[in-house]
Amino acid sequence: MFRHLPALALAALASCSTLEVPGEVSPVGDPAAARALLDRAAKRNRDPWNSLREVRVGYDGEWTGIVKRLQPVLVDAEHRKSSQERYQPRQRRIEQTHRGPAGVKRVVRDGRSVEVVFKHQGENRGPASEEERAAAALVADAYQVFLFGPSYLNAEAEELEQLAAKELGGELCDRIQGRLRPGLGFAAEDRFIAWIGRDSGRMHRFQFTIDGLASTRGADVDVTFSGFERLADGREWPTRFVEYVHRPVFVKAHEWEMTSLEVDGRKLLPKGEVGR
Repeated sequence: MFRHLPALALAALASCSTLEVPGEVSPVGDPAAARALLDRAAKRNRDPWNSLREVRVGYDGEWTGIVKRLQPVLVDAEHRKSSQERYQPRQRRIEQTHRGPAGVKRVVRDGRSVEVVFKHQGENRGPASEEERAAAALVADAYQVFLFGPSYLNAEAEELEQLAAKELGGELCDRIQGRLRPGLGFAAEDRFIAWIGRDSGRMHRFQFTIDGLASTRGADVDVTFSGFERLADGREWPTRFVEYVHRPVFVKAHEWEMTSLEVDGRKLLPKGEVGR
């Protein structure tokens, strides 16, 4: 796990995270209460996972130097600087075109299958390794959760539990712990904690395990969401994202933003055209 740094360096970065490990927190409410909280949040945002045919989104971001060294295959910073992505929830299909200094990476996640093609200077690089395919599948599935939030979790998660509420982003958040089976990418399962704003219904934070790669098994990360915009489709979408690794080390990993959004053929967001 996180084998790309020497043992002494890993020891120096030992986790100081204050967040609990997903799947290991004692619940305070029954499963029905947790399900009701997710269902309410999904319906409040017009349930995009179940109600939309297609979402196209653009992202641009930066990786930290330390996480590039910790997980070079998963991060793939040479290709994953910006991306254009297409999500078709009803078909369980994701298409991602990533661009970076080394060229283009095209990912198609269709059900449980994944196809990865690299192009350098317009030429195919050659077949992706099994680790590269597993990393691409994990990323595609995780970004699906980030985009559709409580709507996705309400439809796909199981073994839900209500945890003690905590504040984040100036709002008291109901916290819901659960499992995704299958998990993200090729994992058999992943555990998560979703922080849902009690008043807004927004998912402010998503903590999750990343067991879809041999090199990340046992690790967990979180993504916080901000810059929420209520757009012309009547839904709120987060536009800014920050990711931290929490275990086995605690480091900032990635910061990115939404640059474009098209929902069922309606162009809703290039940045700068949205009312503030």
